[in-house]
Amino acid sequence: MPRPIVVFLTTGRCGTQWLARNLARVYAAEAVVTHEPLGPYYRPRDLFRREAPPPVVVADHLDRIGEVAQDRTYIETGWPLFAAIPSFATRFKTLKIVHLTRHLVPTTVSHMVHQCYYGSPRDDDYTRLAALDPSIETVFQCEPAEAWERRSPFEKCLFWCTEVHLYARELQETRPDLPMHRVRAEDIFAGSERALRGLTEFLELPYDETLARRSDQRVDEWHHRTDLDFDWRDIFKHDASLGVCEELGYDLEEIADRELAGRYRRA
Repeated sequence: MPRPIVVFLTTGRCGTQWLARNLARVYAAEAVVTHEPLGPYYRPRDLFRREAPPPVVVADHLDRIGEVAQDRTYIETGWPLFAAIPSFATRFKTLKIVHLTRHLVPTTVSHMVHQCYYGSPRDDDYTRLAALDPSIETVFQCEPAEAWERRSPFEKCLFWCTEVHLYARELQETRPDLPMHRVRAEDIFAGSERALRGLTEFLELPYDETLARRSDQRVDEWHHRTDLDFDWRDIFKHDASLGVCEELGYDLEEIADRELAGRYRRA
């Protein structure tokens, strides 16, 4: 009998590397766990909220997943795959979605530090193929090009991080047939047994206390710092982002300037 196929719907920069490593170690016999196996080649900029056949590289990837899921659970973490969820849903009747969240402000700052927005000086396949902006007709947040150019790097990353969570809401409303489980990265890394047990039950895997014991072991191969000036309070200019914070239960009064600076500013 085919096993569950589980994809994480997330902005990234919220623990997907830790989850991939530790789920793979703890459940090596029951599951195949991958982290961003296709990276930006899910092509969110081309496929976001569009009914279109998947690119060949995605179709081939789905074929391989189908073979794996005959006898083991398949779990994929990472962020660009959000654009391919309709292709997963069409192909696999056992698809399940984990909506992994983290407070929108530190998530956005982390992406800003990586210059992960369209048109940034970074200019690689992640920025060219994956990061969303208002020039894409299917985004939720529409604004003229000149408004986009006035946005700070923080606000440009905030834009597409917000889009991902708006898309999660849309899927919940329009695809009730797709099982979806929401979990906060903050709870996972606090070692919350309730959060970890709820996640593993959704994955249809037995709960293992090893996950909680490892919750304080950071896994981040791409932790960067920045010289850029940024003001996270720019979020107050953007109602959609404020709405996402409220909907997900995150309080902007929780944000500590010193903590953000200590984690993300170059000394």
